[in-house]
Amino acid sequence: MKPRVLEALDPNGNAGVIEEATEVISKGGLVVYPTDTSYGLACDPKQSSSFERLLAVKRRGRKLGVPLLFSDLAQFEEYHEFRHLERAIARIFWPGALTLLVAAGQRIPRYITGKRESVAVRIPDHPIPCGIAAKLQGPIVGTSANRSGGPSPFEVSVAVEQLRDDVDLYIDGGPSRTHRDSTIVGVEGSKGEKGPHDIKIYREGQLTVDRLAEMLRADPDALGLWTTHFVYADI
Repeated sequence: MKPRVLEALDPNGNAGVIEEATEVISKGGLVVYPTDTSYGLACDPKQSSSFERLLAVKRRGRKLGVPLLFSDLAQFEEYHEFRHLERAIARIFWPGALTLLVAAGQRIPRYITGKRESVAVRIPDHPIPCGIAAKLQGPIVGTSANRSGGPSPFEVSVAVEQLRDDVDLYIDGGPSRTHRDSTIVGVEGSKGEKGPHDIKIYREGQLTVDRLAEMLRADPDALGLWTTHFVYADI
């Protein structure tokens, strides 16, 4: 069966699209949706069979894990207890194009993390994924809507070219605001629980490291917890 394609070009008229996407996901389906960065591919992370299907569609290995997108901070805090600098980073940069690597709590299935102790999380600045996560009453998978190694899709047509009939629903939100993926960071080490801490850069994306530093230095709470050093991941 050909997947449906729904338009979501009116930022104030997406209730029906969100309702249908949530229904598809809750029944185990896969949905391609717009975000503030690249288009994402969603399933319900609580459904292991849906997740296995998503990995097969992406041709992605299990060990890599996938990110999760949340509707807002209140929903995120049901799954993770903020530590030290994490809270300041989330307050400054969410919703937005920053993905935070945090310890995976008990509510996060280990197949989502690739059996690692950490998980990548984000609150996007876009009504579609946030609305779906709110309606689903839990996070959605936030991996990019492409085959592994393929180009990141900043228009729905690029996702369609790669994934074709392997998903159940495409949401066309028009071209993405940016042609860069999110920036991925984590909080590293400390001189005690209250810091200061280093920030580890796993990927520089739409939010540049210079802009990240500028905004952190402008926030007294963040500056008091941060060493002002960045550590770059060897990946």
